[in-house]
Amino acid sequence: MSVTKRIRDTIARALRDGRHHLPLSAALKAGLICAAPALLAAMLHAPLLCWAAIATFWTCLADDPSESIRARAVAGLWFGAIGALASVCATTVAEVGWLAVALTGVAVYLGGLARLGGTVTGTRGLLLATACAVSAAFPAHPWPAPAQYAASFAGGSLWAVVCLVGFWRESHAARARRAAFAYLYAASSFVRALVPVAQDPRRASGPNRAALRTRLDAMTRTAQAEPIGAGAAAVAWQLGGERSIALLAGLESLLGNRPADCATAATLLVPLLHRLVALIDAHADAVLERPGCDAALARLRNRLAADMRSATLRADGSALDDHARAWLQSCMTLVTAFTEIGDIRAGDRNQAPPAAPERPRPFQAIGFAMAAALTEIRANGRVARYALRLAVATMLSAVLARALGVQQGYWIVLTTLFVMQPTVPHTVRISGLRVFGTILGAIVASGVALASHNMALLALAIVPLATGTFSTRPVSYVSYILFLTPHFILVAYLGTPVASPWLLAGIRVANSVAGALVALGVSVLAWPEWERGKLDAVSNRAIAAVAEYIELVRAFVSKRGVEADALIAARRRACCATDELDALSAAMRLETGTKRSRIDDACELVRQLRNAVGGAAPLECLAASMSDARRERLATVDLSGVEMPADAAARAVTARDSRACRFIPFRTDHPPTRTS
Repeated sequence: MSVTKRIRDTIARALRDGRHHLPLSAALKAGLICAAPALLAAMLHAPLLCWAAIATFWTCLADDPSESIRARAVAGLWFGAIGALASVCATTVAEVGWLAVALTGVAVYLGGLARLGGTVTGTRGLLLATACAVSAAFPAHPWPAPAQYAASFAGGSLWAVVCLVGFWRESHAARARRAAFAYLYAASSFVRALVPVAQDPRRASGPNRAALRTRLDAMTRTAQAEPIGAGAAAVAWQLGGERSIALLAGLESLLGNRPADCATAATLLVPLLHRLVALIDAHADAVLERPGCDAALARLRNRLAADMRSATLRADGSALDDHARAWLQSCMTLVTAFTEIGDIRAGDRNQAPPAAPERPRPFQAIGFAMAAALTEIRANGRVARYALRLAVATMLSAVLARALGVQQGYWIVLTTLFVMQPTVPHTVRISGLRVFGTILGAIVASGVALASHNMALLALAIVPLATGTFSTRPVSYVSYILFLTPHFILVAYLGTPVASPWLLAGIRVANSVAGALVALGVSVLAWPEWERGKLDAVSNRAIAAVAEYIELVRAFVSKRGVEADALIAARRRACCATDELDALSAAMRLETGTKRSRIDDACELVRQLRNAVGGAAPLECLAASMSDARRERLATVDLSGVEMPADAAARAVTARDSRACRFIPFRTDHPPTRTS
């Protein structure tokens, strides 16, 4: 296949499947929901409805589509109630400067502690803290203005909840199919990225295993929310998702550790990888129930089986040595095992997707959250220190906005809240991206305002801007800010059209720079957290998790006394710990005081740990198809592969292999078969 044809096929695939891969339909719905209050504000000349539009946007941003309808509704109502309470309290005390700043600090500290509950809870806590901080930075108005602000926030949030989970909700089956499609899209892209690795492991960067894990987790959460009605094809991948990612990890490790004398074998393997990509795309079509998908699946399975038999015959007829032949056979075994996952008839042997963990009752959840927060505060943990830095930075931004008396001063506070990160390197990175995206977004907002001076048309322009905000949020932070900035500028202009959009855009950029500078200053001066200080702990945690998983695999292969769920949980812990170390090594590159050798050693440790996991993971899937004799032989293989030397600070990695080769030969006792 020529390079031009591959590029053309990639573009066609992105255009055809992009609407399923990206949340475009959900983003458009959220954009229409957010634009409705702004349009009413423009038509009725009611500035308070712009605050309702912002509340609507934040409620949509805090919504988690992977949760059940009931959980989403309850979370949205709680979000609106707490936001309205924070709004009325903050606007009431806005006239008393020191009290408003103190209330802002308390609210932001509590919002920072919400990170203990996970990503979704942390986002909701930060948005509620933002509602309080922004309300406190509004110009002071006498009563009943605070009650009107609270009513506007509650109304906007309720409008979003009613639309998202009420009369305009997406069916669970559609959400489950889209999540399964997104995972298969990521799996197909993963295998595509393996092709250059097979051709030359030294020059290829390889696929992103962490991104694939993220898609799998999203598919699993969707399946756990409402485990029925997703369709047979989607359920098959919900059941086999963990198995598939284990096989792909093993395939990546085999290709990345390809021996130098296996170039001819790799040439035979590359067409099989292209065929596997086509088969995964066909499974994605089956998930969406596209016409002719079943016939295409059967045809591609048969072609792949025929190609593997042809590759085996060509390998037998060539001068491949035993080492290269074993490597090729191992790769083909993993490919064969992967093709069996999407077989719906095989998936029917399992009764249901993994059960979701039981949720505590509301008052129990509040008690658990308070206990966790108190424990974190007493221990002076990382989240507690982050929450304290965030509160200090936000209070300084509030004081700065009041002291300077700048127009739209709450933008300084808002920027500080969203730029501040737990560590200095992440704060530096997000600050740069935020300012850059804000400048681009301000240019877009100015262009939109220049094109039309009609308030209703400007309100309608919020629809594509809000849609772009929600659709690009999981893709790129700069793109997200690029759409978010003109969205907020237009909402602010509709609420208080006392200045031109050009001036508002300039003020927005200046306030964003000021807020980012405050966040950077506090990050560096107030109990700074550097990534290099976590290297020892994160490295040891990753090594321990991988070692635990490998020992479980050894016991599973030899004794068959390990539960499959325990094995999956151990592999997940090992992968997450390794991904954390990988992210840490990437963030350390922004720290000028970090030695290059430590970063290189951390990257090498990540590579070795992933090779160890990739070498052991396929045994979960293949052990059941192996004879007892083959199980006993594999149980003697040294799977550990990594150990920390005595000098832990050096982060050197020692690779061990009792068979004097860098891969474990995988074979089963069942050859690939044709399907009818």
